Amino acid sequence: MSIITIRPRDPHEVRQGMPPLTARQLRLGLIANGITLASVEAAVAAITNPTAREIAQVEWEYATTFERTHSLISQIGTALNLTPEEIDTMWSASISL
Repeated sequence: MSIITIRPRDPHEVRQGMPPLTARQLRLGLIANGITLASVEAAVAAITNPTAREIAQVEWEYATTFERTHSLISQIGTALNLTPEEIDTMWSASISL
């Protein structure tokens, strides 16, 4: 008899497996969780590095899909005082929107 060891999945691995969200799904998910689009735009505008700020603005305004592991997601989440787990929960709920 062999013993199978099941290790808990690493949260980063789980996040990598999450499907991308469309811009519509992401925005509706934010609104459904009481996060205004204006607060996201303010978080982007608060990025101190001008080049990083412009890149974030392009990503926010023009991306048609968003990956859970994209750096902008965690950066904006941190600016909005969201934990990675809260973002995961919102992400999962937004898939069906």
